[in-house]
Amino acid sequence: MKVIEVKTGMKIPWKARYSLTLLILLSSVLLLCNGQDYGTPTEDGAGGGEPPPEMARCNGIFMSYSFGSREREYPHVKNVTAQSWAFKSSAMIVNVGKEELMGWQMFIGFRHKELIVSATGASPVDGDYPLDASNGTTFVGSPNTDLKTSIETAGDFTQISTNIEITGTLFGVAKGVTPMPRTLKLINDGWECPAAKRKGGSMNVCCKRNPKFKVKTGPKTKFAPRRHGDLNIVYDVLQSFGSNYLAQVTIDNENPLGRLDRWNLTWEWTRGEIINTMRGAYTYKRDPSECLYSRAGQYYKDLDFSQVMNCQKKPAISDLPPERKDDNVTDKLPFCCKNGTLLPPLMDPSKSRSMFQLQVFKLPPDLNRTALYPPQHWKIDGVLNPQYKCGPPVRVDPSQFPDSSGLPAVTYAIASWQIVCNITKPKAQASRCCVSFSAFYNSSAIPCNTCACGCNDIDTTTCNANRNPLLLPPDALLVPFDNRTLKAKAWAKQNHMPIPKKLPCPDNCGVSINWHVNTDYRDGWTARLTVFNWRDFAFEDWFVAVEMGKAGPGYENVYSFNGTRVPPNNRTVMFQGLRDMNYLVGQVNGTRPLRDPPVPGKQQSVISFKKKNIKGLNIPEGDGFPTKLFFNGEECALPKHFPKKSLGHRHGISVLMSLVLAMAAAFALMMDLLLKT
Repeated sequence: MKVIEVKTGMKIPWKARYSLTLLILLSSVLLLCNGQDYGTPTEDGAGGGEPPPEMARCNGIFMSYSFGSREREYPHVKNVTAQSWAFKSSAMIVNVGKEELMGWQMFIGFRHKELIVSATGASPVDGDYPLDASNGTTFVGSPNTDLKTSIETAGDFTQISTNIEITGTLFGVAKGVTPMPRTLKLINDGWECPAAKRKGGSMNVCCKRNPKFKVKTGPKTKFAPRRHGDLNIVYDVLQSFGSNYLAQVTIDNENPLGRLDRWNLTWEWTRGEIINTMRGAYTYKRDPSECLYSRAGQYYKDLDFSQVMNCQKKPAISDLPPERKDDNVTDKLPFCCKNGTLLPPLMDPSKSRSMFQLQVFKLPPDLNRTALYPPQHWKIDGVLNPQYKCGPPVRVDPSQFPDSSGLPAVTYAIASWQIVCNITKPKAQASRCCVSFSAFYNSSAIPCNTCACGCNDIDTTTCNANRNPLLLPPDALLVPFDNRTLKAKAWAKQNHMPIPKKLPCPDNCGVSINWHVNTDYRDGWTARLTVFNWRDFAFEDWFVAVEMGKAGPGYENVYSFNGTRVPPNNRTVMFQGLRDMNYLVGQVNGTRPLRDPPVPGKQQSVISFKKKNIKGLNIPEGDGFPTKLFFNGEECALPKHFPKKSLGHRHGISVLMSLVLAMAAAFALMMDLLLKT
């Protein structure tokens, strides 16, 4: 065998040398192939897969959605439409144009009753997780809210794109079918998107700037523009240090009918933060031991945790009472200390804002002045108020404040985030107030719906939660539900109405409102509104808003309340108590507690309407009853029916109804006078 001799004196066989040369050559080819980057960089800068050809042809904003996988969830059911599936998918948005995109907003048109459980790299603007995305949802960047251009970043993919990993549940899709969204589009102003192209389990679209779109005049914003909602919350960082910062929370009520009483605010810290001190508010729980055994307790070893406000991951925060407004702790912080009351701006603009401050301690690795992260998953609620659904914090331009020196100067927050909360319509049997109907032309009153405010806290084996309520005599509306049974049975027997073996369950509402059509004549008509408070506490600055539909423009006057039309359509009227009559007292014991039933707090007034210039108005056929009614901003449950006019109605009973309600008004006035004395 031929042998090759090298300078080292080592002799290598020819066949071995040939194999070694071939191995080196193959290695070089592999290294050369790996050095050619055809792929799209991932978040850590490494090479990825080959980008879709549509992305290379796009000169604008490229978006894609890819369905990953799904797995059948429990319970397993035979009905395909009722079977739930856990799914995973991904979405991507890339700026491949020449213009920076500020505050990007991607809409994914889900259509399979999707429930989004989590999403990385973005936050939904329609609420918190788990999010009902049956009709689609809009994602915004979190934390990457803006997409710069490849030109100004030298192709840094982490600055021009965002990847979203979505996890959730969907329903009603048979095996073998890929559940894809209906649409995919960019909803930022001035951008146009054609129909998305779909291929298998992927879809993509290229959105371009509309050349005819006129940019709205106004100050240019660095971050996302501020939005409008029913309730706007702003989280401002006023001072920032290495390990802590001072933040201010401002809550503004912008809905003409929205309201909060004794508001309760919660959020979730995502990076181990704790609240050291607060001004203008307090947390319900203050547990030093919880702090000591937390990550903060391990890091801040010399901190006196007995003086720390709260170390919970999800603190519950409330407003201070008015008597704490001028103490040394709050230092006269404006807009604080109203016992958690937020009135509509239509009632009192000075009482439509709340404010408090907090000092936040941070943990590693966020120990620098610019490492600022707002809390997530905001929720706010009141005692008997609308139910709000809050979106995620969105970075906006820093808030402006008047200079504390008194000079005509402006100071800015270090960083600001906006949280928008909107009122949600109560679900069936989930209201907190209800309405009963009655009329002069019908002898029976239609009470509140069965379980109008839920039946979760009662034994439904003793009553029927699905049966319509029994019609009542008018005086039965003045007593609690537990004392109505005998009256309801006697009334049904007297009027030859069936009595079920299992009676309907109560409405379980703390506040009920009776709407009584009092008169109906050629030129107008009148109604009587009575508010009953079955709670054991009073409502200060209460209001009732009534949407009257066709009859709304005919509103003329109210005689024992203040009445205000609500713009823009003026079909809704807001009623509130007169001066010194703005307290709706709570329920009290009867004159003889052992025999007499409890007596609710009451307020009542007659309301007059005109018929002029309103065609086709028919009061007995339903036009005399509200289409919506709100108490303190909460939409109340309306009866399913309204009183019908019959030829044989008895005027004697109608007179009795008027006398009963008049006595209720007189008794309410007497109770107010007694309480004040």
